[in-house]
Amino acid sequence: MWLGAIAEMGAMRVPPSCKLFFRYADAFGLKTSGFPDPGKVLTALYYENARLNWEANAQNPPGLFTQINTDFGKFASSLTGPLNDPWKKGDLAGVRRVWQSYIDKYTDLSYLSGIAQGIPQWQAAQLNAFGALGIGSGGFGPLYPVCFLEILRVIVNQWETDQQLIQFGINELAEKFYSTRVKLPNGQMASLEDKKAVRLRTEVTGLAYRGGNPVVNFRAADGTKGEESFPAVIVATTSHAMEFMGLSRPVSGAGDGLFSTGVKAAVRNLPMMNSSKLFIRTKTKFWQGRPTMPQNIQTDELPRAVYCLDYPQTENGVVLISYTWGDDSTRLIAAPPEERFRVFREIIAVIDKDFAAELNPVDDQIINIDWETQQHYYGAFKLDFPGGGPDTQAAYYQFLDCLNPAADKGVYLAGDSVSFAGGWTEGALETGLNAAVAAAKRIGAVVAAGSPLSQKKDLYDYGGSLDPAATNKARAAKA
Repeated sequence: MWLGAIAEMGAMRVPPSCKLFFRYADAFGLKTSGFPDPGKVLTALYYENARLNWEANAQNPPGLFTQINTDFGKFASSLTGPLNDPWKKGDLAGVRRVWQSYIDKYTDLSYLSGIAQGIPQWQAAQLNAFGALGIGSGGFGPLYPVCFLEILRVIVNQWETDQQLIQFGINELAEKFYSTRVKLPNGQMASLEDKKAVRLRTEVTGLAYRGGNPVVNFRAADGTKGEESFPAVIVATTSHAMEFMGLSRPVSGAGDGLFSTGVKAAVRNLPMMNSSKLFIRTKTKFWQGRPTMPQNIQTDELPRAVYCLDYPQTENGVVLISYTWGDDSTRLIAAPPEERFRVFREIIAVIDKDFAAELNPVDDQIINIDWETQQHYYGAFKLDFPGGGPDTQAAYYQFLDCLNPAADKGVYLAGDSVSFAGGWTEGALETGLNAAVAAAKRIGAVVAAGSPLSQKKDLYDYGGSLDPAATNKARAAKA
């Protein structure tokens, strides 16, 4: 954070359909404003060496993307319509029947295969354009290999509709959880901060199970190592980080493992999508008051996506010069941030020389992140590949171990990478609530009816046995 100018290295925009996020955001008084998504603001589309202007709030993107938008919209409506009809009537059983039919049809299909089947009139030209710029809103090409269901969830849940920017940064949500006082059972008001309940800058290096409780191994900021036993532990990190913490490793000797073989397999199998961002801070919000200056650029060139961000508490502008994921991120990793910035600015100068001329970072500071290279993360967000449904199902419902004394070891998984909303804060919050209720029950709390513990892990059939290890054996036998 630069004196009120914020570079969001992770989650940066939240749609109103993320009800749980906004339940907390409203309680904490977080302020939001509209995010400058493509088509919401003047957007320059630069595809195959040609520029098209997409006027702010225009009904359709320009050029060939008009028909692409129309075709994709019809296909999406053919899928959302059958869900909306029973939903409006309060017929949840009907909603589940429709969604199960989509699981049956799409669980083993990639996004590319689903698009090719659903929009059969598209040829290579349309598939290439959609892969590069989507409907003008950002390229889907790096996501073509992922399971179609993952993208369908984005459409059905409207996760890319009317997205909001968090004025003081999304980190404010975590800070408010830490500092907000609540009433304790004894009537006193206290926060996690008051109680010094959070050990900052302390690395969790591993988890074990001994004496009926989970044991946390840690390394403090000063290098001091230690371990401590707790009655319940919630692990809220990426699935790849869970592997490095030992959650999926085999158990030697007479030790007790934390999870079933199936959950361990799920942790190993869940894939992480990589992502990169590069930000600069400019002296002014140079795009303001200039009606021909784009506030968003989408291109098939290396930067891919450019956003101008307006934080009202500062006169500085914040420009996200490059936002990429998947293979578009991988191709950048070997280039140092300074080299990337130079190349990006040269490319942007061809698209809009006046825009590029304003890209002068204050104090020559460039902020860059490649999530795949970050220790303790090893990736940005989870997106299943085709056939990955049973893995997410096993990981998501692992918290229900608290209902089975024979399986319960007091460790519960959370985070968006074990959710059905990979890449969205909503998925992290939902699984966090699940795990928190499980932990509360383990330490003796009375859980209200209708809590997350009432969820049914077999609500949908993803074609597995709810045990990924058994599913993998079945797949191997079929092959």
